[in-house]
Amino acid sequence: MKNIPIRAASVLLLALGLAACGGGDGTTTTPAPTGGGSGGTLTLSASAPTVHDGTLGLATATASGNNARAADGFSAVAYCELFWENVTSSNGDKYAVQVYFRQDDKQVIHTSVMALTGWSVFNNNSGAPITGVTVDTTTKTLTYTAKVLNGADTETTTVNGTTSFPANATVAACGA
Repeated sequence: MKNIPIRAASVLLLALGLAACGGGDGTTTTPAPTGGGSGGTLTLSASAPTVHDGTLGLATATASGNNARAADGFSAVAYCELFWENVTSSNGDKYAVQVYFRQDDKQVIHTSVMALTGWSVFNNNSGAPITGVTVDTTTKTLTYTAKVLNGADTETTTVNGTTSFPANATVAACGA
């Protein structure tokens, strides 16, 4: 059997974990992702490795979305999934950003930032709230305040900034 490097294995495990926790039966109540991102920026700092320090312009995303998710094995209550794909950073790399928050109390329960190069950091508390990230569905804004995210190995970053997110046309609790 061929050995998989630890870094590749950690990225594979993260991808599998996100696929497993991202909506249970796959049921969503929103249309397919929209092209383009929303306004605002997120700054990555104190990253390991430091090449990931930079500013993510979420308006550069080639796809973004706001999906409503039913309660499932990840969360005992219904939640919303915000995502931005292929986001350009001031460091020249492309990233994806993902956030889950509970529909009933707007508490964030997962966030991740992943570079297309394989670097990834996240905070996931198995459906329980995490701190450092807040959601306002009235203004459709997401704010990171000195939020430290770690990877499966030595990857880390601190995220700061505010961005707007797309509306959810069918579930007001996700931001109409």
